[in-house]
Amino acid sequence: IGEKMSRYFETVNFWVENLLDSTENYTIESNEKGKYVDITINVAKVDMGKVIGKNGRIITSLRVLISSLAKKEKKVVKIEVKEQ
Repeated sequence: IGEKMSRYFETVNFWVENLLDSTENYTIESNEKGKYVDITINVAKVDMGKVIGKNGRIITSLRVLISSLAKKEKKVVKIEVKEQ
């Protein structure tokens, strides 16, 4: 894991860890190819709402935060939420 990738990963992980009560109900995958970073949050069905938020507000906020960090380094970060 590269230093930059781990920062996005750590930020997403911190958010999700604090949204959910347990670290056992999700996994996060991060894949970096050049300037593109794909982050997938695999979460249990019962916790999907906690990660996405009402009308998608939480996941949207997370994407905005990560994008603003990535923009400084000319990176493009895509965050997906999938049911595990």
